[in-house]
Amino acid sequence: MKQLPNRQTRQTSQPSRSRTARVIHVSVQPKTWFGKLIAGIVGVAVMLVAFFLSVVAFVVVTGIVVAAVIYFLWATRRVRRTMRNRTIDGEIQTRDLQ
Repeated sequence: MKQLPNRQTRQTSQPSRSRTARVIHVSVQPKTWFGKLIAGIVGVAVMLVAFFLSVVAFVVVTGIVVAAVIYFLWATRRVRRTMRNRTIDGEIQTRDLQ
């Protein structure tokens, strides 16, 4: 980050002195009971929104998987029907071990 040059805005009779930069400090930790209450409410709201979004994502993924399984079963129904109705022709031979 570049350092801003010191600028003098007014001409005064005092000797020139450098201007200090203003620093703004923002605290994210609430200090009062009301701030803590608001932070708690916001935290719970964020957690609820995240929970409901995860539930929606789970339902969408589950729906896609169910649709894929149903499509696979529908596409292979003819093959399963022919496999079920097919008989194997063969001759049974016995072997006497006496």
